[in-house]
Amino acid sequence: MRKYRTSSLLLAIVFVLALLTVSCGSTSSGGRQLQSISISQVAVGTHIQFVATGTFSASPMTVSPLPADWMLGIPAPPPKQWTYTLTDQPYVYDCGNVAPSQPGQVTAIAPKDPNAPSSGTTAKAITATLEFKCQ
Repeated sequence: MRKYRTSSLLLAIVFVLALLTVSCGSTSSGGRQLQSISISQVAVGTHIQFVATGTFSASPMTVSPLPADWMLGIPAPPPKQWTYTLTDQPYVYDCGNVAPSQPGQVTAIAPKDPNAPSSGTTAKAITATLEFKCQ
């Protein structure tokens, strides 16, 4: 009888630990997630350079430049799955285009998981859009 109680107690402890592990969730980043993106711009001649900065839920809190995927315009409606290719290089818009966007919008997209691969798809992405105007 004592052996049965010990086995039952051990089984109950393992079950509770398994529940705690599942309920807390796990991510490859240990819980650190991208929370927001901001975009800054700098004019260089006829070009505008855009840089993304990410704010995270845990240290390091701010990353700049944030590896992001870039697009001209606003994704409307936002897709259920994002296909992305990350780069930490600035996005450059050429205001010398024959017909530049006036005003234009640029959007930065990055997965919430900071350990996501440099290209792929995700349903969990953060976006930021900045309106700009060529001078």
